[in-house]
Formats: sequence, C-alpha cells, structure tokens
Amino acid sequence: MANPHRQLLRTIRSGRDLLTRTFIHVPGIGRTTEAQLLKRGMRWGDLLQAPRRELSELRIPRHTPKVLEESYRALENRDARYFTRLLPRSEWWRLYRSFEDKALFLDIETTGLSHYYDDLTLVGLYDGTRVTTLLAGQDLHHLPKHLESFDLLITFNGALFDLPFLKNKFPSLNLPPVHIDLRYVLKRLGHVGGLKQIERRLGIRRAKDLEDCDGLMATVLWGRYLRGEVGALELLVKYNASDTTSLRPIARYAYDRLASRVLQTRSTSERLPARPAPRIFVSATKVDAAHLRLTVGDSETVFQLPAPPRPFVTLNSLTARIPNPAKTPRIIGIDLRALETRPTGWALIKGDMAETKIFYTDGDLFRETLACEPDIVSIDAPLTLPEGRCCVRDNCSCRSKGIVRECERILWRRGVKVYPSLLPSMQRLTERGIRLTTRLRDLGVTVIESYPGAAQDIMRIPRKGASLEDLRRGLGAFGVRGRFLNEHVTHDELDAITSAVVGYFYLSGDVEPLGNEKEGYLIIPRLASRSVL
Repeated sequence: MANPHRQLLRTIRSGRDLLTRTFIHVPGIGRTTEAQLLKRGMRWGDLLQAPRRELSELRIPRHTPKVLEESYRALENRDARYFTRLLPRSEWWRLYRSFEDKALFLDIETTGLSHYYDDLTLVGLYDGTRVTTLLAGQDLHHLPKHLESFDLLITFNGALFDLPFLKNKFPSLNLPPVHIDLRYVLKRLGHVGGLKQIERRLGIRRAKDLEDCDGLMATVLWGRYLRGEVGALELLVKYNASDTTSLRPIARYAYDRLASRVLQTRSTSERLPARPAPRIFVSATKVDAAHLRLTVGDSETVFQLPAPPRPFVTLNSLTARIPNPAKTPRIIGIDLRALETRPTGWALIKGDMAETKIFYTDGDLFRETLACEPDIVSIDAPLTLPEGRCCVRDNCSCRSKGIVRECERILWRRGVKVYPSLLPSMQRLTERGIRLTTRLRDLGVTVIESYPGAAQDIMRIPRKGASLEDLRRGLGAFGVRGRFLNEHVTHDELDAITSAVVGYFYLSGDVEPLGNEKEGYLIIPRLASRSVL
C-alpha cells in the first residue's frame, strides 16, 4: 500500500518533524513503547505501512493505524486542537515546530502581581514578524480579535500570571487551543528562575537601557506614564517588546533540546547566539498637549493622553467616615523586625501628619508607643499562630498542625506573596510580634495586624522593592503629610506609615479582615476603596 502522506513528509524539514515520530498520543502506547519505536527510527508512515504481524510483535494496539491516519489529516488540515485531546498537556511542546507559523508569543504588564487586586495595563504580542502593543484605556479591548488566527499561545509563567489576568479582564476570552508555558518546559532542561536570568544563562543580551528593568519597575513605569511621563511609556513598551521577542528563540531552543532527548540524538548547543531576537524600534512622543504618538516597529498609533489619576479614597475621606471621633485620631504603624539588633520602622499619623522614627529594642518601642496614647496600633508582623499551634518551635509536637494561617492562604489565592507565619525565617518575627501585642493589649491598647505590601497593592501604591520614590509619592497623593515627603527616610519608615494608614481604614470600617476567629485576623483595606495612584 502506497503512503498517501509522502508529500507531507517531504515538506517537513529534518529535525522539525518530532510530531510525526510521536506515538504517545495513541491510546495504549506509553513512553516505553514510543522509545522502542524511536530506537528503530520509525515514524507514523512506517507503522501505517507495517504488516499486521509486525505490529503485533511490537505490541502496538490494533486501533493505532486509524489514530495515525487521523493524525495525518489533522496535521495536513493544520488542526492543532486535535492533538490537545490526545497528547498529555506536558507534551504539547511537541506541537511547536509543526505549528510554528500559527504560534503567538504573549507577555503582559500589570499594576502589580495580584490578579485579584491589580489590573492589566499592557499586552504585548509577537507573531514572529511583528510586535503588537495593546494599552489599557486605548486599544486593549481589541485583544480578542488579535488572538483569533492563532493555534499556539507561548508565554513564560503564563499559567500562573498572564492567563489569570487575561481571564479576569476578558471572562469570555477565547484563547488559542494550545498553551505552551516555557517556564515549565525550560524547567525540564534544568533552567529555573525568572525569564531575565534564563536569558543571561542562554547568552541573550538585552539593550543597555533595559538591563535594570524588571516586572516591578514595569508597574512603576505605568504609574509614571499615567502622570504624564511619556518616556516612561516608551521604556515600558520597549521592555515588553523585548520580553515577547525573546520568547521565540527560547521556544526553539527548548524544543530542539527536548526533541533531541526524545529522539536520543546529539544535543544542540547549550547557548543561543548573542542577539537571537530582533530589536524592535519603540518611540513615544507627544503630538500636542493632549495626544501621544506611539511607534512600535512599523506600526504607529496616535491616541489621547490619559487624564492624571485621582485616588478613589483619601486620608481625609476616611477620617470623615470614622464614627463620632472624640478627637483627632492618633494611629501608630510599626514595621517590625525579627531581631532587636535590626531597625524597626515606627510611624505616628495624627490627623494627616506623619512622624517617623527608627527603634531597635522592645523597651524603646513599647515606651514610645504608649507615650503617644494611640487610638490603635497597626503592626506589620504575624501576631497569631496557626490553629493548633502552641508555640513557634519546630521541635514541639504542635508542629504537626502546620506553619500557615488562613489569612496567608487567602492572600496566596489572590496572588499576593506573603510568607507563612512559622516559616523558619519568620519564627522570631512572629514570636516578637505576639510578645509585643500581648503587652500592649494587656494595657488596653487596640492592636491590629497589617501587611503593608497587600495594602499598597490595593491602594495602587508601588511597593518599596519597586521604587521608594514612587512609594513616597503614592502616600503623599493619598493625603499623608510629613517630612518623609522631602527628607530621606528608610523603607522601614515608609512601610510603617502604610501600616498606620491601614489603621485609618480600620477605624472607618472600610476594611476586609482575613482569617478566622481562632487564628485572628489580618486587616487589609477593602477592595472597593482601592485607589489608582
């Protein structure tokens, strides 16, 4: 019987036809049998032409020829979806070179890391030839149309980051049927870490002005763009374009390396050429006082500059909602450190004026806090133990109850990074926080647990790890005044101010307590009150 697919086989280049040597998509054929077939150099066509007796000797299921015929038709018809129904998800990478012309590389930028609290700001797309940039408030709503003609979606860490954001923004979005997350594909090759780390390891070099740019800086750049800094948008788009274009050579590298393992052939180079991805020209310039021209490659768009953002809620508006205030509220925020030899940030907000200090010992913290006669003390540290735990020690029998509290699980589900309260590196901090809280509460002081990072995410203020200057500016835009706006203060003091701000949310009742009665609650601003600084 002549092979009707000989022409198709001739059109597939050498080294790019792993799909036609793949057999694990056939029900009943596992990796061991596939390895035996590959060792014999067999392809789909060989099994289709093999006598039934040979198939029986190889222990090939009787339905194999039918499945391979269907597979050939699917490949000829460019039907990638067919293979997703049969191939294990972990093996979808095998489709890449056979459907490379229908692959789209995607990378997003956001206001932060939490898909629950933060928003999508930019989507970058690369089809192997052209980069397309879609901006929130401008043309982001066109994203569904841009995805229509592609069958493969290639991302890095998209399963945990990009796709949750896309699904929140576009609940009914139809994504390409095949998603290949290079983070997990590369992990199989021993490459772990972020995209920039892996690029450096593979020899990919970025433009000099992008060397210090990362995901956290991208959140800062978006905020600066909203405040009218056109250069910030240019750098952000250039950074995103660099991300999306580097995914293509990395995908080829990963495919070739894994294919050589499957086929048991000689491995390709461990590194890529120094400049494997194209450098995309990006320019953002003001046309006039109200319009901006954005050029990405050969595409040019003119759109209206965004209006300067305004916070949805301010310190004054929170103060106005505090029920029957007998006096100007006095709120203390403490960014606690685990050891008394390390600086603890301390802040008092009275009205809208913040005063900050650095303390080391429990005694100094305790005395200064009591002397201020605070209405509430908000502490950035775990102040309770997980349910069932009696202490922080790992050598106690209570260790079997775990190291994570419910409030931490909730934040994880919302995409907010937080350390478990009894992680070994957190145990001393938790112990100190409980000790300080017990002393204050014994004297009638109201104490709450806060987490400045989560509060800053909700309030759309950059975290200290992204930009101290923008964190300072965000607190000022919220309505907090003080020397911290013009004088140097530490990041510990800025986080202490944020903890004190959470105290204002608490007094106004505009908060969401996370946790349960047995473990206590972590207090965060309520989502409805978040601002867009």
